[in-house]
Amino acid sequence: MHPTSADLVDTLGRAVLRMVVDNGQPIRNVAIYDPAEPPIATQGTLLLAPGVAPAEQPALLRGHSAVVFRASVPVSETLLRTSAEHQVAVLELAAGVEWTRIADDARAVIAAWSTDPSTADGPPAGDLFSTLDAAAALLDAPVILEDTRLAVLAWSDRQDEADEERVTSILDRQAPGWLVDTLEARGVFARLAASDEPAFVEPASAQAKPRMATAVRAGGDLLGYLWATSAEPFDAQRCNDFARIAKAVARLLRTEPVARRADLVAALLHGRDTRRAAAILGIAAPSLTVLAARSTGPGDEFRTDRRRILDPLTLHLSISHAQAVTTFLEGTAYALLPWPTPADALTGTKRLAEDFLRRVGHGHEFVVAVGLANSLDEVSTAKEEADLVLRVLLENPKTPTVAAFADVQSAYILSELARVLRHAGRQLDGPVDQLAAHDLEQHTDLLPTLSAYLDFFGDVKRAADRLHVHPNTFRNRLNRIQELTGFHATDPDARFLAELQLRLRASSQSNDAG
Repeated sequence: MHPTSADLVDTLGRAVLRMVVDNGQPIRNVAIYDPAEPPIATQGTLLLAPGVAPAEQPALLRGHSAVVFRASVPVSETLLRTSAEHQVAVLELAAGVEWTRIADDARAVIAAWSTDPSTADGPPAGDLFSTLDAAAALLDAPVILEDTRLAVLAWSDRQDEADEERVTSILDRQAPGWLVDTLEARGVFARLAASDEPAFVEPASAQAKPRMATAVRAGGDLLGYLWATSAEPFDAQRCNDFARIAKAVARLLRTEPVARRADLVAALLHGRDTRRAAAILGIAAPSLTVLAARSTGPGDEFRTDRRRILDPLTLHLSISHAQAVTTFLEGTAYALLPWPTPADALTGTKRLAEDFLRRVGHGHEFVVAVGLANSLDEVSTAKEEADLVLRVLLENPKTPTVAAFADVQSAYILSELARVLRHAGRQLDGPVDQLAAHDLEQHTDLLPTLSAYLDFFGDVKRAADRLHVHPNTFRNRLNRIQELTGFHATDPDARFLAELQLRLRASSQSNDAG
C-alpha cells in the first residue's frame, strides 16, 4: 500500500506541508522539478516544484498525482481549475523548509508504507495481526485496532464472537459513522485520550456488545485505540495486560506510517536518541528554545485542549518560524524552535508567544513558558525548565502570561518555600499573623502599616502618604506594632522575616482568588 497526499501531510505535519487540493491518489515516488531536464509525468509521482513562477505552475500538474509548491507563492484560480480538471493534488511547503529535506522525508514515509508487499490491498500491518492474535488469547476476547480516525488497522481472530458492528468495521476498514458519533457524544474518546487506564464501554446499540477500550500512545502522541469485546469490565490483572498490550502495539506502530514527526519531537524533549531525531527533523542550530503552552481554563478535556492549543500554535509557528516543530504531551503543547544565536533565542521565542496569544487568546486563557538550550544535549533540561515555569504561571495568576525562568524567580522561590513549609507542617513565626489577627478583632490597620513601612524602606512620610495618615499617626502605629509583636524596625533579620511573611501571605491570597 502507498500513502496518499493526505497521509503525507498527517505524517510530516501541517507545520511542514499544507493541503490545498486533495485527490486521494496513492503516492509511489518523489521527483524534483528541473527546468533543464523536466521529469516524465507519471501517475503516483509527488513532484516537488521549487522556484516555479505562478504562470508556469498549471503546466506541471498534467500527468502527476500531486505537486508541491512553495507556500510563499499565491495559489491562482487557474492552478485550482487545472488541478480539478486533471485530478491532481496541490500542496504547499512551508517557508524555510528545505526542498531536499521534504524530498527525503516523503521518500521515507513512502518506504515505510511499502515495506510489506502483503499489504497492497490494505493497511500496512507488520506483526500487528499476530500481536493481536496473541492479545486475544491472553485476554480471552477478540481485539481490534483502529487509528485516531477510526480506520481499522488490524484485528485478531475470534471476530465471530464480536458483534455486527465490529464485523462491519473490519469489512469496510472503517468504523461506521453513526458508531463514531455515538461514542463521541458519550465522551468515550475524551476518556481514552485523557488516561492510560483501560475503560469499559457500554454497548452503542441494542444489537451491540459491550467492550473494553484503551488508548495506544507513543511519545505522548495518540496513535489509536484497542477494543476488546467483553461482557463485563476486566479485572485488575486483565486491565494490566491490556495496558501492556497497548504499549507493545505502540512500539510496532512506531515503525508504521502512523508514527509522526511529533514522536521525534517528544524524543528530543525527553533526551532520547537526540542526534537521530534532530537529523530526521532537520534541526541544526547553536541555540534552541522549548516553548510550553497550556490552557488555564477549568475542566478542559484532553482532546479539547489539544485542538485549542496545539493546532493553532502549530499553524502560527508554521507562518512565523517555519523551522519549529511541535507535539502534545500530557495536556501541554510543546514547540522546539532553533535559533542562530542565544541572544535571539529567548527574546524571539517570547515575542512569538506573545504574538500567538494576541492572535488566538481571545476567549481562551493560555500561559506560555520558555526554556533555553545551548545544544541538543540540553533540550531535555530546557523542557524541565519550561515545565517548572509553566507550573509557576499556573499557580500564580498575577504572573505574566509569557515567561522564562528569570521572569518568575521570585514567585518560584516563594512557591517552593510555601511547599516546603506545608510538607514540614510548619509556618514562619513572626509579626504578620499576629497583626492580621489583631486587625480583624480590633478593626485596626497595623498590618498595612507594617507593609507600607517595609515597601518604602523605612521612609515614614512616603509610607504614611500611602495610607493617607499623618506621619505622627504612622509612628504611633509602629510603636504599637513593636509593643504587640516585639518587631524591631532596626533589626535587618526581623525586617527580612516580616517581608517574607508578607509576600507568602500575598501569594497565597492571590492563588486563592485565582
